[in-house]
Amino acid sequence: MNLSKEYVDIYNEYLKFINEVEKDIKAINKIERNVLKRNHIATEEEIKAIEEEKIIEEEKNILKKSGNKIYNFSNGDVYIGKMEDCKMNGKGSYEFRISDEVSIKYTGNFKDNMKDGYGTCVFANGNIYTGNFQKDMMNGIGKIIYKNEDEYIGNWQDNQKYGMGIYKWKEGCIYVGEFKNSKMEGYGVCYDKDGKLIYDGEWKNNLIHGQGTYIWEEGKKYEGEFMHGKKHGQGIFYLNNELVYEGTWKFDKPSIFNRSLEEIFSLKF
Repeated sequence: MNLSKEYVDIYNEYLKFINEVEKDIKAINKIERNVLKRNHIATEEEIKAIEEEKIIEEEKNILKKSGNKIYNFSNGDVYIGKMEDCKMNGKGSYEFRISDEVSIKYTGNFKDNMKDGYGTCVFANGNIYTGNFQKDMMNGIGKIIYKNEDEYIGNWQDNQKYGMGIYKWKEGCIYVGEFKNSKMEGYGVCYDKDGKLIYDGEWKNNLIHGQGTYIWEEGKKYEGEFMHGKKHGQGIFYLNNELVYEGTWKFDKPSIFNRSLEEIFSLKF
């Protein structure tokens, strides 16, 4: 890859964090296997007390800080881990049953019944997120691998890609830049599958928008304004590294006096 050193360093920092998360997840998976092997199942009384939130003093003492157990809830959900103060706290796994065949599974850290800290979540659609959670939401640095094999690694805010991040398509093309509400928005660069720079500039709503430079191949490029993914506004076009046209563009075509070059050349004088 011909990615600039700056972007490679950013990627390596993100990857270093994800590796730490994965180490924590492996330790939790080991705990889960041991609990399942021992078949340490919570009693019906414990489950009922948790579900109904009617904890009598005796049950409160039992559930105040219990060891790792398997909690089979009446709705089909399964939690494996510790209960503290009658809530999921610490390391464990929770499987949300959507149907007999479909579920969502979270493995990681909990705080007061919420996903909080390092964790990984396998969604019902096959997407897998690994990274940081805060108050039940993906927050901080995280990596998601989509079912279609696209990948994103970078910053998250309230379950949305937000801030600096790197998106890699299955085919190998890469976007490095800013995101807002899970869309490419702000400044960003895009590389093809061979690591060659395609575009450097501004984005909005997943489209090239604003000032930027688009490169097709060596010696052929456009520098100027874009709107909704098209060359629009003031721009310069180069071919074989020589300036071919400088002026106004309208929806991907050069425009003179609000007419395309084709329209001008077709006029009969």
